[in-house]
Amino acid sequence: MSKKNWLDGNVKRIAKLGRYTKPEKVEGAIKLDSNENFALDREFIAGVTAEAARQVDVREYPLDQLEQMYSQLAKYAGVSEKCVAAGSGSDQVIELLLSTLGSKRATVFTPTFSYFINRCELHGIKVDQVPLKRDFDLDKQAFLKSAKKADLVYICSPNNPTGNQLDRKTIIEIVDSLEGKLVLVDEAYVDFADYSLSRDATKRDNVIVLRTLSKAFGLAGARVGYMVANEKFVQIFRSTIQSPYPISTLSLAIASGVLERASYVRETIETIRKERSRVAGRLSKIDGLEIFRSDANFLFIEAGRNYQVISSALASNGIIVKMLGNIAGHKGCMRVTIGTREMNDKFLQCVEGTL
Repeated sequence: MSKKNWLDGNVKRIAKLGRYTKPEKVEGAIKLDSNENFALDREFIAGVTAEAARQVDVREYPLDQLEQMYSQLAKYAGVSEKCVAAGSGSDQVIELLLSTLGSKRATVFTPTFSYFINRCELHGIKVDQVPLKRDFDLDKQAFLKSAKKADLVYICSPNNPTGNQLDRKTIIEIVDSLEGKLVLVDEAYVDFADYSLSRDATKRDNVIVLRTLSKAFGLAGARVGYMVANEKFVQIFRSTIQSPYPISTLSLAIASGVLERASYVRETIETIRKERSRVAGRLSKIDGLEIFRSDANFLFIEAGRNYQVISSALASNGIIVKMLGNIAGHKGCMRVTIGTREMNDKFLQCVEGTL
């Protein structure tokens, strides 16, 4: 095959792949579609950002700022600094792992974070998809059967878009049954849940936990993610796999500023958890809706035959949620971010007034 045909063939292959579609920006809308943390006060974030901008000189490369943030992340996650590595969002960490480790076959459960599946396909990695049970619990035996044929296993917990965190004992049993396989545990929403596997990952050779400051810490626009793994792998990732300057000086300073105030963030997380319970409780009283347990900052709702009428009502009131349609045997589904109490009330009033 000529070089021209090789290039054309690859371009055509890539053009046919699934892709992540960014949500549309709608001015003035109540934005409950992307799981951003609007419950974290905007003035708080603005103040940290302004302070960071005054402190840094963006003409310089970030030299010691990354080490400072590692120290803060390690303290927050409860692990050693030598077990933490950062990226431009956890998406970039995923991308680097997929592109450098030479995986041929991956196992995921579905539904799950579609970005991971899309990126596997981009890199020519075959993806085996194991359906979750109707309540979105994991069929452990079916999952293990597939995972043992793969070299890469992806577990999103709390899961996106379903919201539930898998049983800790079950995940540990799966991990320990897959010696020699790389297990990625995506914990983007773990700050809103009951436990993290970060410390467990540092004690194992085959586990990488992915975390982010985009959700609980309100820094989706700063693009700061991180991974927790054993010291040996982290050293290789930092020195060889990752770029020398993966995060901008300004983003590092902003991240450090917010991490310094982690106690305030924790208060906001608790507020979101309480709001999650309140919103779920109100919705569960509406006939025709099924609300699934969530350990994240969003709810997964099955609206069934009410899907279209709710969709129209939300659009008319300038409220944007993630409309999923029919998914995994569930009819008329949507994912709704838990926002401020005011945002949540407007969503509730719209749905309650419609049905």
